[in-house]
Amino acid sequence: MNRLPWKGLLFLNGLLLAALIAVTFAPAAIAQLERYRGDYMMASGRTNGSTTNILYIVDQNSRELVAIRYDESKRLIEGMGYADLAKDATTVRKVRK
Repeated sequence: MNRLPWKGLLFLNGLLLAALIAVTFAPAAIAQLERYRGDYMMASGRTNGSTTNILYIVDQNSRELVAIRYDESKRLIEGMGYADLAKDATTVRKVRK
């Protein structure tokens, strides 16, 4: 039995083990740790002059609203608008004072 393939396999396993250890102890990406999971609420409705429904999606953690609709002729989801609810709320408070 030839010992050369065994030595090669042992060397390859050692390299793979070293790569696994290096990946395991590498520092985590900080940007992924600071973003919290979203808490979403959705409601649908119609706009004036349109026959298609619009879906309003609110992320309650980041306080952002997105409006989308499905265009059946193009078979695409289109973004209709975006609003930063936290920014809008501060604007409303300033106007009322």
